[in-house]
Amino acid sequence: MEKLFDTSKTIHDRMVHTMIKPLKKDEIKKVIDAGSGKVSASILLKYFPTAKVDAVIFPGDNRKKNMLENSIDSDRLETVEANICETTFRKQYDLCLVHLSLGEALHFNNSFESMFGHIMDIKSDYYIIIDVLEDPCVHFRYIEEYLKEKGFKIIKKKKFRNPHPEHYPKFKYDKYKLEYDSKHFLAYTIKRL
Repeated sequence: MEKLFDTSKTIHDRMVHTMIKPLKKDEIKKVIDAGSGKVSASILLKYFPTAKVDAVIFPGDNRKKNMLENSIDSDRLETVEANICETTFRKQYDLCLVHLSLGEALHFNNSFESMFGHIMDIKSDYYIIIDVLEDPCVHFRYIEEYLKEKGFKIIKKKKFRNPHPEHYPKFKYDKYKLEYDSKHFLAYTIKRL
């Protein structure tokens, strides 16, 4: 029997549940969680009960690796240690979830633009992208312009209020002043044309 982290009371579960509504869930068999954690991996395993999930974590990120290993027991989950910006994923996926990963690009010495471009290079029929609207490192206008220019279609876009806003303390990284409150999330369901 599978052991999953209970996500039922999280805003993250509600967001993914809302964003997957346009998809035919029974057709989703291969999923990649780009920047995985115990919450996003558990949500994917829960909503796609026959899918195999590749949970991608940054190499050596034992914080996420240990959480995945200690919170989830499923033969459908494979942990993949890879720097998304330096890896070519050869598999074809039905769905790619990017859950709160784009804002972390700087922490792993990648730019937002590079990280986003490499994610969109992952061969997938659909993408769900969710991130903090107030995060100064996540450029939502860039996302939308990129998708339009490269021939992707946004099939759903939704803003969610964060019921438990978090304050991210002031932190200077390169040209970014990283201090903000996570009051909202912005989510996209995207189709590759």
